[in-house]
Amino acid sequence: MDAGSIPAASTIRSPPRRPGAPGIGDGVHYTAGVQSASDISSPPPGAASSSRRPRLLDPLPISILLALVFTAAGLVELLSRGTVPAGYRGDGALLIVLTVASALTLSILWWSPFASLATSLLLLCGQTIAGYEFTQAAVWAVVLASFATVAFDAWRRAIAAGFLVATGLAVVLVTIPDPSWQSAISTWASLSVVWVVAVVIRLYRGSIERAERRAALFAADREARAREAVAEERTRLARELHDSVGHALNIVVLHAGAAQRVLDAKPDLVREALGNIETAGRQALGDIERMLGILRAPDEAAGLDAAPGVAQVDALCAQVREAGLPVALEVVGEPRALPSSLDLTAFRLVQEALTNTLKHAGKTRATVTLSYVADALEITVLDEGKGAAAFTAEGGGRGLVGMRERVATFRGDLEAGPRPEGGFAVRARLPLRTEGA
Repeated sequence: MDAGSIPAASTIRSPPRRPGAPGIGDGVHYTAGVQSASDISSPPPGAASSSRRPRLLDPLPISILLALVFTAAGLVELLSRGTVPAGYRGDGALLIVLTVASALTLSILWWSPFASLATSLLLLCGQTIAGYEFTQAAVWAVVLASFATVAFDAWRRAIAAGFLVATGLAVVLVTIPDPSWQSAISTWASLSVVWVVAVVIRLYRGSIERAERRAALFAADREARAREAVAEERTRLARELHDSVGHALNIVVLHAGAAQRVLDAKPDLVREALGNIETAGRQALGDIERMLGILRAPDEAAGLDAAPGVAQVDALCAQVREAGLPVALEVVGEPRALPSSLDLTAFRLVQEALTNTLKHAGKTRATVTLSYVADALEITVLDEGKGAAAFTAEGGGRGLVGMRERVATFRGDLEAGPRPEGGFAVRARLPLRTEGA
């Protein structure tokens, strides 16, 4: 009676029942397979209805159908059976009522199989206690309710059903005339077979439901990982835009402001500033094209081939000098080849530190030091300006946040804050896992 798996975000709704009493085929079903994070969504209109089991296979219609079939079978049995054996009462209206009521108890299987079993068993015992020869329809109603209880109801009610059936069987054997041990053993063996089959079905359904729950958990985990990957990629692209394009635009703003102030007095300086603005603008366009290439390329490495690195720090310092900030570059130790990702990170750290100095330090000078030590690349950017009060390590903007994220990627250390003697200092240490990598 189980419908199997259904598409994600849909459930099979059984008719209402009392809390804690699962009905036939009841249970929550999960999708066993999700192809990708983009596939995890609500199904389109009409998809849920097409994947659901047919209405006639729902527990309520099945229960009503069984009740009607057993009612008809009981009435046919009463009309067709012959002379009542000795010791029993003759068939009468009360037996008809008890037989029909036993069959109708199957109509509540969808609500509670245990309640159906208890009621049908009570009516069966009522037939024998009243002195009637019990009907086979009433017996099979008890057998079917027992099967449904063990296969589909809660474990505690399935166990209670065993004691209930044993008690009912004892009452029937005591109240019928001349009971035989052969019939008692035969009845008990038949019930045992039914119960074994029901237990097997129950264990099978449980294993399927556990597998579906695990599949749902795995699908949810894949979706969460996909979302994290998308968030990380968005953060990385935001950092790249802030560091590269933001730096170029700061250069453009500074040169444009200087050119406006000396527009009439020093046209040669204005032409030089416009040239620098053009160079910075082309650099920003190139960075944007490179990042768009990363987004379009199937292999991310294809878009990183032209990424800047430590070798371009000298050109970066020259560009900043043209924007009006004197910068001295010092290299300590023997330069070595760096991993492309670490090489880009080192360049971005210097670029962001100098950009912050341009924006916040006022008239000052800066010093950039690249130190190649045994197991790390150490970067130091110092200035003597007044930007420390407006741009501290604790209250810095997106720039310092991006710097911390870049350094944390390599499990490095970053210190950024005001210097005791005045100015601002940025010190970063990027570990090198393999020397010469």
